[in-house]
Amino acid sequence: MINTIEHRPLGTAYRLGVATMAMMGADVGAQDESFSERDTIRIEVTGSNIKRTDTDGLLPLQIITRTEIERAGWTTAAELMSHVAANFNGRNDRESIGQAAIPGFAGANLRGIGEGYTLVLLNGRRLANYAFLGFAVDLSVIPFAAVERVEILRDGASSIYGSDAIAGVVNFVLRKDYRGFEVSGHVESPEHRGADQSQVTATVGFGDLVKDRYNAFINVDWQRGRALAGRDREFARTGYRPEQGLINLGFGTFPGGIEIWHGDQPEGTRFPSAAAGCAPPLSRLIPEFDNACAFDFANIVDIVPPTETVTLLARGTVQVAPDHQLFAEYSYARRDLQFKIAPTAVSRFNSNGLTPIRYPAGGPFYPTEFAAANGLSGDLDVQFRTMELGPRINETRTQAQRLLLGAEGRIGSWDYNTAYDHSVDEARDTIRHGYVSTSRLAAAMLTGLINPFGPSGDEGRRLLETTEIAPDSRTAKGTLDQVDFRASTQWGQLPGGAIGFAAGAEARRERLEDHPTAIQETGDVQGLGSKIVPEHAARRVGALFVEANLPFIASVEAQLSARYDYYSDFGGTTNPKVALRWQPSRALLFRGAWGTGFRAPTLADLHGAQVERFSFEQTASDPLRCPVTHSETDCDVVFRLLEGGNPDLKPEHSTQYTFGVVWEPVVGTSASIHYWHMQLRDVLGSLDLGTIFDHIDIFGSSNVVRGPPDAEHPSLPGPIHHLIVTGQNVGRMATAGFDIDLRARSPALRMGRFSAGLDASYLTKSEGQLAGFPAESSLGRYGFFSPVPRWRHYAAVNWERGAWNATLAQTFQTGYSDENPLADGAPRRVSSYSIWDVQGSYTGVRNLTVTLGVRNLFDRDPPFTNGSSSTGWERAYADPRGRTYYATLKYAFAEKPR
Repeated sequence: MINTIEHRPLGTAYRLGVATMAMMGADVGAQDESFSERDTIRIEVTGSNIKRTDTDGLLPLQIITRTEIERAGWTTAAELMSHVAANFNGRNDRESIGQAAIPGFAGANLRGIGEGYTLVLLNGRRLANYAFLGFAVDLSVIPFAAVERVEILRDGASSIYGSDAIAGVVNFVLRKDYRGFEVSGHVESPEHRGADQSQVTATVGFGDLVKDRYNAFINVDWQRGRALAGRDREFARTGYRPEQGLINLGFGTFPGGIEIWHGDQPEGTRFPSAAAGCAPPLSRLIPEFDNACAFDFANIVDIVPPTETVTLLARGTVQVAPDHQLFAEYSYARRDLQFKIAPTAVSRFNSNGLTPIRYPAGGPFYPTEFAAANGLSGDLDVQFRTMELGPRINETRTQAQRLLLGAEGRIGSWDYNTAYDHSVDEARDTIRHGYVSTSRLAAAMLTGLINPFGPSGDEGRRLLETTEIAPDSRTAKGTLDQVDFRASTQWGQLPGGAIGFAAGAEARRERLEDHPTAIQETGDVQGLGSKIVPEHAARRVGALFVEANLPFIASVEAQLSARYDYYSDFGGTTNPKVALRWQPSRALLFRGAWGTGFRAPTLADLHGAQVERFSFEQTASDPLRCPVTHSETDCDVVFRLLEGGNPDLKPEHSTQYTFGVVWEPVVGTSASIHYWHMQLRDVLGSLDLGTIFDHIDIFGSSNVVRGPPDAEHPSLPGPIHHLIVTGQNVGRMATAGFDIDLRARSPALRMGRFSAGLDASYLTKSEGQLAGFPAESSLGRYGFFSPVPRWRHYAAVNWERGAWNATLAQTFQTGYSDENPLADGAPRRVSSYSIWDVQGSYTGVRNLTVTLGVRNLFDRDPPFTNGSSSTGWERAYADPRGRTYYATLKYAFAEKPR
């Protein structure tokens, strides 16, 4: 993968015909010595609207070419981003399982601060955000088979692309013209069971822009991935490893239990099967929870969902005049995923409005002796799993379409580019199997025929089946319409050369719609959470931006830029950026930049439905009442939570800076190191139970809703009704570190040519600060939502000789302190994670390329973690497939455009 370019001294011209623009993570710049000075052209790369002949610009830019993508064997945009050192903890398919809010979403997450802070572009322009989330682009809709290169600007570039590009920009650049025919097939097969994949890609194009004055091509890609069940991997079979501090189990079991309620407050659950040890392996007796039974759902769920993806890219370009082109581009992506999770947990907890689910006194399955022994009588509130219905299955289909109509060219000394962009992301989440209607189930239970404590028999099972919800779909739609115009020129002279100037404007309209079905809107679904409220929201955004490159002398250049954004719901904001580049010699370059950012709350942040749920994942005690009452309704209980959108949110503001050095002592060898620092104010987030209760004097009035005082304790505040955990501006966040890039390329030797590279990121700061409190670091430990490793890198060595090519690559990250201690209270350390991949290819047959590779060569399992969101492994970065073999066969007959 690495070192597919010819190096050149820093500052020399970019040459026409460089097919492989840069190495993975390199400070880009290359030339093919067979081209002469007359072929020198000016190009535009991510980070500036001003075309230039030198790609060693003022900002650190990482370019990943099609050649590197193929040598690494990556087949999706999400897979590529998972190997970028500066990108970590991005959501993926594995994290979507069991998460109703993010089915099928995969996101870019530069610096690990959240997908909403990374701006994802397609050919330099925005896409509609994922419909079910509304705050970030779903990488699954990128037509990855048509990607020519990926440009990653790690420095926030809000003045160029948008005030919300706080963590950086990821620009997927697609092919713009193609002549010929190409078809390829790709298969992957893990050594262990599950997660096989297959892919077929075809591209056809015709027309020469120089000779025919037009070009048109189409690219189609189909991929299918099979499921991987948790039970098929030893590390994912159970969420119960108490000796390691991991107890991640479900509250509903089978055989079921009896809930004890005091009004609308739970007091605990009693289990008739506990005396017999519950019913392992799915229902486990948990000594840590007063010998209650709990459900080990890890043994049932898929840890990789089955998927099918189809993408299409069609583009046409017409050379209407020597200096003017018209272009039209259409892309389409459809992705189907199926999520399988544990059978429905039936409970009053899982019912909107706390609808009781009761088994009648006198029913044939009534536990008479157990009830008497525990002081229970009458109808019983029950809690159980619908094991007789099987697992819950959701199917999610995402369809994304984008139409781009534009023109570009040159008028006098001005280069211009303008386009209309219409982008739509539609998502449909369909309940297929296993979900039940609360109202129908409550009525059916009162017949006594459905047995919550064991098998129901044929009549009871048929009755239970009548409560199942027929296929039922929730749909959402995100729409972006944008018109933009930008132009650049060389304007005036300074001692170092011509002044570059660019200016532009854009106007866009964002819309977000969410349409639950009637049964979801009323909340009459067990196991799906609370009711889903329809959502309709829109905003308009306009922007003006300017940029100037000032070459003061031959070795010193500055970039000054500013952007004014106007949001229809938040008003205007101006964000400047200043960058400086100093090149004292041909081999040495220094550069730095400073800028500000502004991120308005998304439509989903503001207008997302507010829903209630219970804090099943965390119990807590009322800090004001529990020390006095010692009541089961105040101590160690689950609480109602109100979560969702908040129309009173304020925008976030950021300040970031970076500086670094690039050194190329000899042609073919380079090293760069850049320090970056980012700080955000008025950060959007939500408070957890521990934070609220630990600081009840501060958050008690704003985040705790209580009922009236009770007669038994009139001097105490009333019992907690619910906690407000909707989005709010919680405080500050800061992160900083170093990006390191090392490259080396040998001359052509008898045994071939070797190249090597390292793309690394080292964090020195990662901290959050609640307003009015000291900053809290998450560096090198399990942070607020996910692990924050100090060091990540992707390294590769490549060998090429004639028709042969081979690559050995490593993806590595350091360990971290685990979220929970060991059973004896000692801290626990998660080990580092290292994956080696190897690939070889042969091109000795005309127009044919044969590739064989192995991912995870040493079959490394994900390191164990006891994080509360895990079942023993971290889904955000670890790949559960294990050693995987793959093969690609490509036939290509193509002519390069003249």
